[in-house]
Amino acid sequence: MSFPVSVWYGVGSVTPPFDEEVVRRDLGRIRDAGFRYVRGWVNWRDTEPRPGEYDFSGVELLLRVAGEVGLRVILQVYLEFAPDWLPKLHPDSLYVSESGSQVMPQGSPGVCLDHPGVRARAEEFLRRLAQTVVRYPNFYAWDLWSEPNVIQWIYQPTGWRGLYCYCEHSKRRFRDWLRLTYGDVKALNRAWHRSYLDIGDVEPPRFVSLHFARDNLDWLTFNIAKLREDLEWRVKVVKSVDKEHPVASHSHGGTSVFGNPLFGEPDDWEMASVVDYWGTSFYPKHAGRVKVDHVLDALVLDIARSAAAANGRQYWIGELQAGQGIGGFKAAEPVTPEDVALWMWQAVAHEAKGINIYHWYPMMLGYESGGYGLVNPDGSLTDRARRAGEAAKVIYEYGDLFLRARLINGEVAILYNIEAYKWLWIAQRHSSDLLSRAILGVYRVLFNGNYNVDVVSIRQVEGGDVGRYKVLIAPTSLVLTPQSASGVRRFVNGGGYLIADSRFGSIKSDGYIDSSTPAYGLSDVLGGFEEGYVSVERAELRVINPSIPGLSIGDLITGVNYVSWLNTKAQVIGVSNVNGTRNSIVVNDYGNGKAIYVGTSIGLAYENLGPGSGVDKLIYGVLNMAKVQPYAEVDSTTPGYVEVRLLRSGGDSLIFVINHSHSDQVVRVRVNPAVLNIGNGTVKDLVTGLSVGMSSNTIQLKLRGRQVFVGLVGA
Repeated sequence: MSFPVSVWYGVGSVTPPFDEEVVRRDLGRIRDAGFRYVRGWVNWRDTEPRPGEYDFSGVELLLRVAGEVGLRVILQVYLEFAPDWLPKLHPDSLYVSESGSQVMPQGSPGVCLDHPGVRARAEEFLRRLAQTVVRYPNFYAWDLWSEPNVIQWIYQPTGWRGLYCYCEHSKRRFRDWLRLTYGDVKALNRAWHRSYLDIGDVEPPRFVSLHFARDNLDWLTFNIAKLREDLEWRVKVVKSVDKEHPVASHSHGGTSVFGNPLFGEPDDWEMASVVDYWGTSFYPKHAGRVKVDHVLDALVLDIARSAAAANGRQYWIGELQAGQGIGGFKAAEPVTPEDVALWMWQAVAHEAKGINIYHWYPMMLGYESGGYGLVNPDGSLTDRARRAGEAAKVIYEYGDLFLRARLINGEVAILYNIEAYKWLWIAQRHSSDLLSRAILGVYRVLFNGNYNVDVVSIRQVEGGDVGRYKVLIAPTSLVLTPQSASGVRRFVNGGGYLIADSRFGSIKSDGYIDSSTPAYGLSDVLGGFEEGYVSVERAELRVINPSIPGLSIGDLITGVNYVSWLNTKAQVIGVSNVNGTRNSIVVNDYGNGKAIYVGTSIGLAYENLGPGSGVDKLIYGVLNMAKVQPYAEVDSTTPGYVEVRLLRSGGDSLIFVINHSHSDQVVRVRVNPAVLNIGNGTVKDLVTGLSVGMSSNTIQLKLRGRQVFVGLVGA
């Protein structure tokens, strides 16, 4: 495999239809700008205009002309842009919301693929498409689902997204899943507190009822599994014809960590298990963003990387922003040539193995009109296109080096707990911000301290697949499964350090609370059981025992959201003053490891309050205890805006230094010799071709605003 860098070219989808002359001109400009790949767009609607009549002339034109001008082709397939005759042929295939409203397609979202007749027609379309495409030697790869969701790209006037799908076919599929899960109606009735006579009578939940939870949790669990199964189905259909070319899919720009599964969001870790390459959309200046945040961008990349790696896969950038973010009346900060190049290199620095830039043309119709294009509406090149092409040339030249590259020294993991996300429905929260910002806050601490970090799913904890980490941080992890509780116990007993915050394991995955918190008997791991908790806007935990390095008596850890405390005989590090003095920071020895309990929402505290919260000092102290070292020390003119990443590529080493600020920076990077011992030597910038001397494992650089240094050690 090579390292693909492509640009999307969706003729007739986001642009007016173009004739062959314009297509040939555009593809020639793409090649001349420096690209070797183009990513085409295939809609089911356009290729089966009448039932059983297929017209692949559009995709064949792209493949043929691309081959003639020297471009390889990646194809994005959209079943969601389905034929408009489907509802007439199958009127019972329409999506149905929780309110009973049917969704009549308006170009999208198509119809429900749980309908057996629709699914059979979709299978035939995919097979016919694959049979056509594989004849072209310049065809490179598939992406079979862009930003998967139970229902895609509908925006109701009320702003309510709606829950889906409640059509008879989806309900039948849910009942089949319940039969596999429970076996018989008696077991289901016990779990749900119902009195059904038959599982065939079950209706999926449409709202939250006060004293019930299991039915809602099962509906979300079913939909998450359904999304994985549906992606796997697409892959199997295409691979029944084409066993040679890789198959990918990619999540929306926030990844599942930033989504509520209530609204049909998938689990990245589940989806990555059934494709050759998982990926993400990457829009640092999207119109929906509140502000540009390079740490958030780094987290998005590390989530996609982690989800893919957990399944033995690599990841691509399915969509990388090319032009200004526009949504309706809102226009984000303009995208510069330096932005596009920086985002490309940031992706490579976080182990991406392919980049697909969205889009060659700006959007020419609809809500995003005028946005996201790499060239002008008339097809003429911009400086952004030229700069992106220049970066692509370097990536192609050193493609083998970047394909082999892996981040160094990943000994810390943050837990992504999908079980806690499911609880959002029961808690009547539509936003996932309470959970996602908690993860972001912990990640921000580790990013600022120059630690490489993986994000691990609760399934990895259940399977014992976290033993290689020295520290596992579980922010706002309110819900645990029996298997994950056992996994936490094994991790700490085996020598790992667990950082758990307020309300850890307060709810079991069946929806019940246990006889004590944390559930499943984990009080012996944490060193005590939760004696009480209250909701707070802000609270202070005072250090009374300086056993954690870097903390002193009297230091304050400022918390938000919750304050909780343990009934414990373990070592008390800090107390809170809530109805008396409470044991709110506890360190407990368990087996060969330690559990550190902090009775507030540490990630949210850091995200809301920053270094003044003291959360960073606490986390760095625990990392010190666990003998986890930062991979580098970084000094710069404007601290906080320089990102450094170290990677190994076979016998070679790479140092990425990224200036995220718009001002010039003098940067001094001292690589930790325990991580990578270079000593004295040279480091070649692969972007400029110039070399910089390294002395005592230290380099000093002068970087322009938005400049990236891609250093090959010893070259």
